Parts: sequence; C-alpha cells; structure tokens
Amino acid sequence: VAVIQMYSAPDKSLLYLSLQTVVSCTCLESIAVVNVKQIISVIAMLPHKLTLPSGVTKNHFFMLENPSLDISNLRVPYGVGDDGVE
Repeated sequence: VAVIQMYSAPDKSLLYLSLQTVVSCTCLESIAVVNVKQIISVIAMLPHKLTLPSGVTKNHFFMLENPSLDISNLRVPYGVGDDGVE
C-alpha cells in the first residue's frame, strides 16, 4: 500500500491564463491509502506563493511530473545507442 496526500483540483483561471501549463493546487487535509499496483505515475507538488488573477495571494503547490518515469515506459534498455552498442 501507499499513503498519498490529496490536493485540490487545479485553479481554473490560472490554468486557462497559462494555456494549461501551470497546474496550481491547494493542499487538502486528507490522505488516501491506495494499492501500489494502482499507481501509474509519480508527481511532485512543489510549494509556491501565488497571486491569483483576483489579486488574492495564497500558498499553493504546483505539479511537477517526473520525466524519468516517462522514459522508463518506452521499454528501451538504458545504455543502448543508435548503433546498438551497449
């Protein structure tokens, strides 16, 4: 099992203004317990202070995906170059 921290849905106005590049959420006071085999990706939620389009400043978290996990899904062995030599 894995214990994960829950976050809100992304701020819709910021997501729209950033052309869906800034995924900014608030930390919820809840956790979830899930089966490890159900996890399909891992992200980091990094803290940042955000001034919303409404002018309100809040402590938020933005999502950062782990690029190394995307590479592992390609099923290409590490160390193999274009010439096929390891």
